[in-house]
Amino acid sequence: MRSVTLLFIILISFDGRVISQTNDSPGVVISHVFFCIDSITYQNLFKHEFIASLFANTSESSGKTLTDSWTGKYLNGRKSYIEVFATNEAKKNPQLGDKFGDVGLVFRTKRPGDIARVDSIMKSRKLDTHLDLMKYESNGKTVPFNYNLYLSNPAIEETFRPYVEEFTKEFLLLRGFTESEIAAGITEEQFREKRRGKKYEKLFDNIERIELSLNRNEFEYLAETLKYLGFSQTGKRFTNHNFEITCSVKRNRKYKLKAIHFNLLNDVESAKIEISKNLTFIAGGRKGLFKFNNY
Repeated sequence: MRSVTLLFIILISFDGRVISQTNDSPGVVISHVFFCIDSITYQNLFKHEFIASLFANTSESSGKTLTDSWTGKYLNGRKSYIEVFATNEAKKNPQLGDKFGDVGLVFRTKRPGDIARVDSIMKSRKLDTHLDLMKYESNGKTVPFNYNLYLSNPAIEETFRPYVEEFTKEFLLLRGFTESEIAAGITEEQFREKRRGKKYEKLFDNIERIELSLNRNEFEYLAETLKYLGFSQTGKRFTNHNFEITCSVKRNRKYKLKAIHFNLLNDVESAKIEISKNLTFIAGGRKGLFKFNNY
């Protein structure tokens, strides 16, 4: 693999905050956010008509790879989506997403091969990376469909993990994309439209901001990861084009997610939906959020 020269930009603002990133990192976009909640909140998620039918393309479905299986609820937007799991205490070997409070921030590369570039940059800084090739079985054949890359941190990664994903060329060809389309980069919108066979018609456009409550080690793990994904940091705020992560750092906190903010494609009247005592949906104009309460 071509060697990559790593250059850091470090700026100190007048109030002492540090803004840092690597300027060789390929850009990424937010793919989705997933989290594990209590069973009552999970059961109630799609009970309101606005959320279930107007807000997003919603579904409850199961997935399986050669190493894991899961069932979740999905709120698919035009450019990104939200994935929700209920606690699965009966699972023999629980993984990320099975345990109450688990959170994953998933970014997607823009071009084929970019995930290898990110891995190379991280390794050039002597960081321990974990690059998985996810596979599933179809009609008796094994299909490699997705790469996952994250920084290894056994003490944190099974409850909180920021990582990058990239679909394989083989998988995208099976989904009906051409060689030239794949080379140009497949967006979430293109992928979903190919799968549905029609244009997106709901309100949920894209995730624009996430609020997190992390302990010190989780915050440092997130900050170290985002440096290699084209993010800039100012204090406890991270930005990447049209996406933002804001954090508070607490030693004892009940739940890592505080809010998921999103853009809407059309104006809506003000609405507040109490999904449960722990989760509220709020929307108005072309903005909205899921607010996590009382955890």
